[in-house]
Amino acid sequence: MAQDLSSIPGVPENALIFIDSVESKKGMEGLDPSKIALIDIVKGAKLKEKYGPRGENGVIFIETVDFARKRYTRMFSEINPAYKIELKSYGSDTCFQYVLDGSMINSSVPQMLAAMERKNILSLVVMSPHMVEGLVDDYQPNDKVLWVLIQSKTTK
Repeated sequence: MAQDLSSIPGVPENALIFIDSVESKKGMEGLDPSKIALIDIVKGAKLKEKYGPRGENGVIFIETVDFARKRYTRMFSEINPAYKIELKSYGSDTCFQYVLDGSMINSSVPQMLAAMERKNILSLVVMSPHMVEGLVDDYQPNDKVLWVLIQSKTTK
């Protein structure tokens, strides 16, 4: 079932839509809403400069969960080489427990991490579970084999 964004306040009518950095000629047709990690709606004069008349009504950028996961794992690998090594060792980040500014991310991990930008990350540390106790709010042991502690620049 196609999703219609026109009912959402602020969404421009006839906006140009990109899904995973590729222009979508069919809009959101066939896109499963549960597979969406991030939607960014952009309006402004510079869009017309970049995309021509097609961009004058705004641009909607959509990232799927898989695309977002590839993007943030690549970014985290660039920030911390230990993360890259562990990611390669485990094959994916599904066994990682992410902690953002002291709070565990327990659900919708790709959606939570999709909005992160490198310029807003102060530090990223990879730790084994036994090293985390006392560093994380409401710490509770779990079955995750590796913990990734992210501190944003917005925290004190």
